[in-house]
Amino acid sequence: MDNEALKTFIDYFNDDVNQVSYLGSGIGAKEFADYFQNGEFYLGDEPDMLIIKDNTALITEHFEFDCYHVRNKKGSQSRREQFRIHTHLDNIPLTNSGVIHDQINGTPSYINYVQNVSRGFNKHYTKINNYKTNLKNYGLINNNTQVKVMFFIEDTSPLGSLAVERCGPESKANPIILAKCQEFLVQLRNSPEVHYVLACSSVGSCKYIWFIDRNEIELYYQHSIDYGRMDFVKFTPQVVSFRFMIQDNETETSN
Repeated sequence: MDNEALKTFIDYFNDDVNQVSYLGSGIGAKEFADYFQNGEFYLGDEPDMLIIKDNTALITEHFEFDCYHVRNKKGSQSRREQFRIHTHLDNIPLTNSGVIHDQINGTPSYINYVQNVSRGFNKHYTKINNYKTNLKNYGLINNNTQVKVMFFIEDTSPLGSLAVERCGPESKANPIILAKCQEFLVQLRNSPEVHYVLACSSVGSCKYIWFIDRNEIELYYQHSIDYGRMDFVKFTPQVVSFRFMIQDNETETSN
């Protein structure tokens, strides 16, 4: 099954040792680890994933966002740019090899970051009752099942989201972490139907995995960062795409 939640789990949890950061008692994080290691996984659509252990169930819904402007239902500027580049590559005649040098154009910003994650959160939050109804119809949960909801949120900004704090003549680069984003934490505080958030992002080769237990949301807010007062780093990602022909078996490969 083509399941984005599973793909993201594999991407971020494919090492022997997975470091998941959290604040507070860690009760929720340990509960998630127990689900992840010992639960029974079910994949689907609305919700993307269900993990069952004993008489408890963790509804897991995945969505992604980035820091580019969203103009319409076709997605952000970065997604449309990636589609444009991929389409250009596909249009190279099958008999030819080719290399495309291009770049992802767009206007990344912290405002876009906040608005996009908020939009995705609201969209999926309104569907939580539908998720529960669907799972009951499938016979996977019932009225006696203890159900919790986790949003699995991935920042897919090309090259990541980064802000620079000016400290006199010095400056400090900070990866923007959803678990430290004041605006997002306020939204989660006001959303009692979501028990946990698993937030994944990367800047360069560094991966950041944070678990947020809504029961300890005030502690997270106390350790939040005012990214809005910093300078947002506006990358222009360069892209090299290629297609080549393997003559021996007439197989076409593209990346």
